[in-house]
Amino acid sequence: MESILFIFLIGFGGLFLTISLVILLIGLIKKSSKLKKIALGIGIIPILCFGLIGFWYAIAVPSFNNSQMEDFAGIYILHKSGTELLTKNGIDRNQIELTLNSDGTYRFDGIEAIGLDKNGTWKTGGIDGMFEFDVQHGIEFANPSGSGDESALSFKYQMDKGDWENTKSILFVKR
Repeated sequence: MESILFIFLIGFGGLFLTISLVILLIGLIKKSSKLKKIALGIGIIPILCFGLIGFWYAIAVPSFNNSQMEDFAGIYILHKSGTELLTKNGIDRNQIELTLNSDGTYRFDGIEAIGLDKNGTWKTGGIDGMFEFDVQHGIEFANPSGSGDESALSFKYQMDKGDWENTKSILFVKR
């Protein structure tokens, strides 16, 4: 929906910018102050359209991302659904913790199969609303759900790195 709105704003703003410039050019050629004023009046529309886009990306989105980081900050434990991964690695479910700090850092006490480093950075606002965890081999993604004390993060993992068909999900819930 957001992209359709921005396509509309860019198209609408571009159209009126073109009209404004043509009328201004005609006003300059004919030395008509009335046409110049009309061109400047029409020129307000593209300024508003492009200003909305600038406001959205410079103020609204960063504010939303910061508020989401604060909302999801906390300690996460492995949900009961991750027993297969734990059984294979001989680890108790209570030993695994993921701590997300609101300053964009994380600490992970867990197993390597998930793909997270022991410490690193994370941010919101990724592709399709996913969280991005910066790790040594690139970026790991997590799907957030819920909010506040009902927050959860779902990671995709593979038991065998060469077996792409056997990808599973593991869920961490806020303690």
